[in-house]
Amino acid sequence: MTESDAASQRADFLERLDVALRHVPHGLATEIRSGIAEELEGLDAATVSERIRQLGDPDLIAREAQSEIRRPGVIAAERKVPLSHRRGYAIAAALVFAFGGFVVPVVGWIVGAVMVADGKLWRRWEKIVAIVLPFAVGILITVVSWIVALISSRESEGQEHNPLVPSPGGLGLWHAGILLALILIPAIGGWLLWRLRRR
Repeated sequence: MTESDAASQRADFLERLDVALRHVPHGLATEIRSGIAEELEGLDAATVSERIRQLGDPDLIAREAQSEIRRPGVIAAERKVPLSHRRGYAIAAALVFAFGGFVVPVVGWIVGAVMVADGKLWRRWEKIVAIVLPFAVGILITVVSWIVALISSRESEGQEHNPLVPSPGGLGLWHAGILLALILIPAIGGWLLWRLRRR
């Protein structure tokens, strides 16, 4: 068996576990899922297969979790789940990330980015993509705008420039801002919400 077989087994088991845990209180379900995912990470295919066999059916794991929450003190412990581990916090973080910049320009987006980075329901790569992608696209569009402005200025040397017509580079910078504010960042916020399904 190859590493891809191990990854496929892990993904399949965790997907079935997510479905089985959908009626378990969110904090407890997250804790169970995270623990099992961490336990299966980095194992070869044969070891993953053996460990999954030992863990048993995801529905059985969910039933045991349901019976645990009926014990005295478990519900109280559930209430002590840190805010950053809660689904409501993650939803709020994604919404602030997507639309905070419309309410308080720049600062609103920064607050949303910090909340997303602090949220525990997204994987690390999801948070990196969400926060870094707007910067990367903004830098790319800005660089392209500068190149276009440089080329157009060389082509128009000796020609009189109409001040009422913005230069291509300036247009590119405006387009970058509009793209980030109106399309890309809200789209990433929606993507973050979509990634929360079954978590």
